[in-house]
Amino acid sequence: MKGRVAVIIAAAGRGERLGSEIPKQFLEVAGKPVLIHTLSIFENHPEISEIVVAVPEGWEERVEELCRKFAIHKVFRVVTGGASRQESVFKAFEALSPENKIVLVHDAARPLVPFRVISEVIQAIERFGAAICAVPIRDTVKEVSEDLKVIRTLPRERLYLAQTPQGSWWSWFAEAFSKALTSGGVYTDEASLLEAAGFTVQVVPGSFTNLKITYPEDLILMGELLKKSLDTNPKI
Repeated sequence: MKGRVAVIIAAAGRGERLGSEIPKQFLEVAGKPVLIHTLSIFENHPEISEIVVAVPEGWEERVEELCRKFAIHKVFRVVTGGASRQESVFKAFEALSPENKIVLVHDAARPLVPFRVISEVIQAIERFGAAICAVPIRDTVKEVSEDLKVIRTLPRERLYLAQTPQGSWWSWFAEAFSKALTSGGVYTDEASLLEAAGFTVQVVPGSFTNLKITYPEDLILMGELLKKSLDTNPKI
């Protein structure tokens, strides 16, 4: 069961942990706003038919201007985000065209997701119904108490760090959002939303370069990685 693939770009966060007055997705890195680097990947990916972007209130026209300036043609709509990631993604989901069969959600602050990862998530959704990309934890993980005393060391063999894109069939997302609205459940990513609705989510290998900008030092590393990526593939 193949069909059109849409992607929701979650770009409505304020990025308080970065300590910047400008939301991190609009900061310029390697000559372009982070959001444009991210959008360019999906613009150039042949399996993506449509993009909807959820942005902070007041940034809607700016994003539309940026899309025109940088020739991002697949953006179907720019919507105002909500108070939480889940609410923002739901607003974007409601704005999608009805023709889409598969829906992906991707963090605007992950501008280095490889084409390979996007394609493999789509393939896994076609086969299993829902999928995310993730990477195995490489460090030793400690569970600690409120006063920062070690409670135990967690076995890391089955622990993975979730990345984006995450996605499923459109119908699975619709059911998951409906159940969350009924129950009042709040979830930090799309995989947990789908899990709570009773769906099984498949994991495909992510990439250690698929980093998310969270702290100021991330911008420095991201800038160097983006420059190298642009040198290799100027379309991105």
